[in-house]
Amino acid sequence: MIDLPRRVVAFLVALLEERLALMAPARRLRLKSADRVLAGYAKGRPIRVLDAGCGDGLLTLALAKRHPRWQVVGIDRREDLLAGARARAAGRGLKNVSFAAADLLQPLPLGGFDAVAALECLSEIPDDEQALRMMSAAIAAGGILVAQAPDRDWKPVLSGSAPTWREQVRQGYDADGLTALVRRSGLEPTLVKGTYRSLTAAAQEIRDRIKRSPLGLRLLAFPALAAAVQLEHRGITWGRPNAILVVARHAEDSGPARDPAT
Repeated sequence: MIDLPRRVVAFLVALLEERLALMAPARRLRLKSADRVLAGYAKGRPIRVLDAGCGDGLLTLALAKRHPRWQVVGIDRREDLLAGARARAAGRGLKNVSFAAADLLQPLPLGGFDAVAALECLSEIPDDEQALRMMSAAIAAGGILVAQAPDRDWKPVLSGSAPTWREQVRQGYDADGLTALVRRSGLEPTLVKGTYRSLTAAAQEIRDRIKRSPLGLRLLAFPALAAAVQLEHRGITWGRPNAILVVARHAEDSGPARDPAT
């Protein structure tokens, strides 16, 4: 039996914990949905992507790893989260990703992006309209915004699950309200659709209940939770949407509504 040094064991456990955090069903579905749109928009060419409100940077890193020809930048106000994200990027040897501290309510220090992703951050920002204006200003001509936000009327699937979104300042949006909000930022939605239905929502709620359980139990649950996301991504699910996905362009660039991934 191989006796691994403690630091190697600690590194492997940390790697597993990070992997499990990325594979949380809600986060995994957001990644799949955004990646599908962004890859469809890029059509094989290198693009610059801004992950607005990136938090711990796991989605930013996942996009950078999947698309080595892209340049991916994550921004957030919290320097502690950004420090962890930078360390993960260095540990993985990713050269096409960077992180910067920025306030989404102020003019952003970087611009000219082909795409800006705002995944679940809008419901956590008091002045969401101002934040969208700043994101809009960071998008180059012909570029796109990919945003996802909780539906205003979402409800937990399982009894006893939390009825509010983490760090929310508002419960969410309806499709008309989110569309109008995006338009006031100078962008025109080309796609608005419901996502995160009951199958993935139930999987996420199960994950939330076991996230402090021993690592072995969470590893055993992982295949079933991942399968729920894969099924919904393929359109096999049920229930009303718990979130709204929006794709938008500058008004002068927008054409007929369509899914950029098709």
